[in-house]
Amino acid sequence: MLQTASHIYGVGFTEAMGSWVWDIQRDQVHADDVAAFLFGLDPGQAQSGRSVAEYEAAIHPDDRDAVTAQFRAAAEEGGIFVAEYRTCPRDGSVRWVLERGHFYHDEAGRPRRAHGIIVDITERKLGGDGFASRPARRAEHPLERAADLCMEAREAVRAARKPFLAKLVDMVLLELGRELKTLMDADRRRRLS
Repeated sequence: MLQTASHIYGVGFTEAMGSWVWDIQRDQVHADDVAAFLFGLDPGQAQSGRSVAEYEAAIHPDDRDAVTAQFRAAAEEGGIFVAEYRTCPRDGSVRWVLERGHFYHDEAGRPRRAHGIIVDITERKLGGDGFASRPARRAEHPLERAADLCMEAREAVRAARKPFLAKLVDMVLLELGRELKTLMDADRRRRLS
């Protein structure tokens, strides 16, 4: 697993970004190698599907209750979920992550499925007091720069306590994350061929 994660971390992006899909009725979270690494799970098993409880168990004990409650509330209400918290992979490290997801309901209003992205922000958190305090840098790709700016905007909007604006920024971040994930996957395929 560490070789896979090391390879993923070497694709040229500042943070590693993973993705996941949760089949809520079957309680199966299908995640890529980066998400598996951040939660200390075997990549093959994560791709095949693990229970949400296995992911929750890897959340830092000081963050677990709040994140789990926020996650469950988003599942019940539907819509966007955004959280910043720590994970404790089995290697003994502590990772800071920013997770964004979207929950969907069936026709009866029951939670049906969710999908999202998770970004390792450990370097940013350990390098300063958050996104806004991070020194500006030249992004390797325009979408990466846009994501950096949106993360800074998210912090500013959150500090201003503007929930509607925060949701709008979160939606933009989710779309940017999807686009960056596509770029990372293409880069990974190119490196492997």
